[in-house]
Amino acid sequence: MASGFMSFISSVSFFLRATIWVIPLSLWADESPEWLIDTRYASRVVFRGIEQAGPSAQSEGKFIRENFSAGWQASEPFARSDTRLANLSLAHVWPSASGANLEVSVVNRWFSAVPDNEVRGALELGLAVKLSPMQGFSPRLSYSHDVRLRADTVQVGVARSIALTRLGAFLELNGLVGWSDGDNWRPEATGLRRHDSYSYWGGSAEVPYRIGLHTTIIVGVHYADAMGRSASNGPFGRSEQHNLWISCGLNLEF
Repeated sequence: MASGFMSFISSVSFFLRATIWVIPLSLWADESPEWLIDTRYASRVVFRGIEQAGPSAQSEGKFIRENFSAGWQASEPFARSDTRLANLSLAHVWPSASGANLEVSVVNRWFSAVPDNEVRGALELGLAVKLSPMQGFSPRLSYSHDVRLRADTVQVGVARSIALTRLGAFLELNGLVGWSDGDNWRPEATGLRRHDSYSYWGGSAEVPYRIGLHTTIIVGVHYADAMGRSASNGPFGRSEQHNLWISCGLNLEF
């Protein structure tokens, strides 16, 4: 437990050092960089259909320069026994005039307080295609390969934005379905590698409401479920299904 906690602290320290390193990138271009900072409360932490922690405070930051972005995410559960999550990501996007784009990314994840300390980290390489909007819907297809977990994930998503004219806001709807297959879901566990395949799906409805030039309040309802996951060989997480949770937070742009 102590080593896992120190690993989490080390990852947070790494995020801070990375942020300090990224700031000088703004000096290389004529325009000011765009920073997105998001802090929120979530009644559950769910990743690809699997609940990993209960009520938590979450934070996310992203630096965007033209088609390049660098960011971090962290989740701190209120219960000390729950799993803590953190990641650092880099991405590059090739946009098109039609609204479609191609994105490549790399995400390094750290975990603390995983049961039996069976997973400490993951390194995922991703490729995603966002298609041109069709009848108000924006489809997205992604593929990712996790080097440490030896896992492949395919996910299809669709998004739609509906204007709430009377509120002066938008209703942001998102749905997704995915499938994962891995040969080493518990890399720190003793014995043979843990192979498992499972599918998942979910959706969310969020209302971002701008309260200032750079400030937006976001309230959301989310649902996700996973099917076919092995409790002993599959990705770590709680066994609960039919995950329904709420979130609320503040988004800053500068």
